[in-house]
Amino acid sequence: MNDVAVSDLPSHTTHDQLGALLSASRLLTSSIELDALLRVIVSTVTELLSANASSLLLVDPVTQELIVKVATGPVSTGLKEVRLKMGQGIAGWVAERKKGAIVNDVGDDPRFEPTVDGSTGFTTQSIIAVPLIEEERVLGVLEVLNTSKPKRFDQADLELLTAYASHAAVALRNAQLFSVIREEKRLLEVSLDERYRTLIVESPAMRNVVEIAEKAAKSPATILLLGESGVGKEILARSIHVWSPRAAKPFVAVNCVALSDHLLESELFGHEKGSFTGATQQKKGLLEIAQGGTVFLDEIGDMKPGLQAKLLRVLQDHEFERVGGTQPIRVDIRVIAATNQDLKTAVQEKRFRKDLFFRLNVVGMTIPPLRERRDDVPALAQFFVARYSKDMKRPLMAIDPAAITLLREYDWPGNVRELGNVIERAVVLATEETLRPADFVLEVPDNTENPAGQLMFLPFHHSVEEFKRLRLQEAIAKAGGSKVKAAKALELQPTYLSRLCKQMGVT
Repeated sequence: MNDVAVSDLPSHTTHDQLGALLSASRLLTSSIELDALLRVIVSTVTELLSANASSLLLVDPVTQELIVKVATGPVSTGLKEVRLKMGQGIAGWVAERKKGAIVNDVGDDPRFEPTVDGSTGFTTQSIIAVPLIEEERVLGVLEVLNTSKPKRFDQADLELLTAYASHAAVALRNAQLFSVIREEKRLLEVSLDERYRTLIVESPAMRNVVEIAEKAAKSPATILLLGESGVGKEILARSIHVWSPRAAKPFVAVNCVALSDHLLESELFGHEKGSFTGATQQKKGLLEIAQGGTVFLDEIGDMKPGLQAKLLRVLQDHEFERVGGTQPIRVDIRVIAATNQDLKTAVQEKRFRKDLFFRLNVVGMTIPPLRERRDDVPALAQFFVARYSKDMKRPLMAIDPAAITLLREYDWPGNVRELGNVIERAVVLATEETLRPADFVLEVPDNTENPAGQLMFLPFHHSVEEFKRLRLQEAIAKAGGSKVKAAKALELQPTYLSRLCKQMGVT
């Protein structure tokens, strides 16, 4: 906040008053915490106007009532929550009309409301009150009570208090916004924690991965996560971020296959105004936004060579330029990359830079598929049942032991993602409070010479989905595991094929 502007000052402000007002204005910037700021406002204004007490009332945004939030002097000792309607009492009159008031004898003023005095035992003799207004909106009312000076409150006091209130209102609005943002951030973190807290560790295979991840998290090293689609690479990446010294900084996730090359470059590195058609203003990239935190690059194996070179520079030199820019931007970030591809093969086929592979693979770990850690299935199942029961506003559902056995024995080609989808469907459609084997749809084609022929015996929609899965698996196998080549053979866009594979649990 700037110091008090000359235009804000009363015309007959004394030198001492000016100094006090400047000091008071600076005090308002001393805290962004709402409660602390409210105390600063009332204590400062009490001293500024040489009064016995002061109080601050805030407008309840829901009821539009004035609530006494904080006070100084004898008023503060017995302060209880007091609510005044707009127009009620002198404070209500001030808020309703958006103008200040001087009352030197409250006993002679019909607007005076003795409710506050009655709750505190304080005797109010005189009041000077002004509204706290920010962008035409009344935030509250500031009252100063019982001047200790020989003279009564006068117009000069009112003008001085009005000047102070204009700056206090700005500080108050900033603190309120900060409080709202902080609460929204807390709720979002709780929501994300619940949404991503699926790092279930019951199996020895997964415990080994987590032990390595916890050690790596303490270092600044770049990490490469390998594993089939749906095993939980992003979940592990978020956990590494939380375990690291960067936990208080941003975690930014980017899917390298979900965007075109041009959009991905702009998302990662940002762009300057006018750098391409549609770039109407400067935009910060996610690497800048993640300053001090962690960037998770999913499907890194699908990143094109041009972007691979720019990413390599970030890892080597910790700097880059925005698209269309010339000014180097330095960043301090930890990169965690993930892929379900064999990057060593991609390097041999010249699809992935060898130097980038080594930069990413400082600490590499492979998350085992769910079929290789079946001990995790029961706990994961219970987690998903609890989540989706809550989402559907149903009582917490139980899982029959026979259903647990069924889930445990299934191979889960789509891994944890498929398990979550299957359980969500079961929770949505179940008619009882206990999920039984019949509630879970796990149809898979038999392993015969003609698996497509088995689809004739499935319900229509299931047969269509299974045919898509079989067709994708066949094309990728014929292409030697290359989704790019498979997409060409199927006459599909590579990005669309990747989305289909992710939806259907095809690796």
